[in-house]
Amino acid sequence: MSDKNAKKFIIATIITPIALGTILLSLIYIYDPFQIFHKPYFREVTFFADMRKQALGIIKHYKFDSYIIGTSMLENTDSKEATSKLNSDGRWINISLSGSTFNQRAMVLDYIFQNQNPKHIIYSLDGYYMVNMVNRLSNSTLDWDFLYDNNPYNDIKLYRNSKFMICALKFSDDKGCVGTIDDIYQITNWYKEYKELFGGFDNWIKNKDNGTIKQTLIDIKNGNIKNIEKEDIRDISPQQDYLHKYLIRFFRDYPDTKFSIIIPTYSRLFYRMQNIKGAYSDNSKYFYTWEKSLRYFITQSSSYKNVKVYGFDDLDYADDIANYKDLIHYNTNLNSIQLDAIKNQTNILTPQNIDKYLATMEQKIKSYDIKPFIKALENVEIEQIKQ
Repeated sequence: MSDKNAKKFIIATIITPIALGTILLSLIYIYDPFQIFHKPYFREVTFFADMRKQALGIIKHYKFDSYIIGTSMLENTDSKEATSKLNSDGRWINISLSGSTFNQRAMVLDYIFQNQNPKHIIYSLDGYYMVNMVNRLSNSTLDWDFLYDNNPYNDIKLYRNSKFMICALKFSDDKGCVGTIDDIYQITNWYKEYKELFGGFDNWIKNKDNGTIKQTLIDIKNGNIKNIEKEDIRDISPQQDYLHKYLIRFFRDYPDTKFSIIIPTYSRLFYRMQNIKGAYSDNSKYFYTWEKSLRYFITQSSSYKNVKVYGFDDLDYADDIANYKDLIHYNTNLNSIQLDAIKNQTNILTPQNIDKYLATMEQKIKSYDIKPFIKALENVEIEQIKQ
């Protein structure tokens, strides 16, 4: 091979993969199924249900100025209903992250505040994560946190895998490639998928092979249920630090944004089953750890004029298991009740009424009649879950 040909070969060897890589990256940028860089080109607008990754595109490219950012407890809150009822507070969108810890949501909130001036935030203060957050703090396994670091150049990492490269090469409109949802207001709604689980304990029994329902029925049948007993909880410093680091600092740093904090209303049965290692908690001191943490949060948040905390555990709603698809997930009517409370400024928790609120809740849990559940399962056979 002559020197001239050798040079051509070397140049081609270097340039070809660079050119192919550039073409592929350009194609991925244009394809952009999560709308990280832009709204869709050459295809219909669709969204993924994975809000951890999808939220960035919504925040960047759609004109919303008020956000619902909770766990699954707020996923069914209707953004259009929020806009209608709270219309003076802006245009709402629900970007709730199912099963999200406070530290995970803080990453999304930081991104929002660094790039916008939101009018109003609705946020769920989930008791589960306040009590059990010690085991939920690690970010080491997250595959999406880089999206919210305000560095657009590393966002392409989301697509650096065989699935999305193949999707981009085909410019596929398959749902697995571009998402299954064509309505931005329906991304976080899980109610339709689990509608059959609401309606009462008999309905749970009919669906006894369903995941969490099955474990709950087994635990009740095996007698893993008892009343709450007063515990002297002395140290909640981990919970206090957690609240300040991942939530309270936003109240302080952004006084022009309203914060409506919703306390999710778990069923009474949930609190009667915290003496066992179950689907939601293995902390026998759960209620009293949460009670003390909530008192602390109410005291702290009351010093900020832009914050209101809304609680519904003193209502009769949680007494009726028909309102729940499992121990904690309530029906959509409670999401509407929560919006009504924000609109009408009711059900607000303050340092002046928190003792009465918690005393009512405690009494309702202690007096909750579990005998009908035990009796209903007497002749029901449930296959044990294999470990």
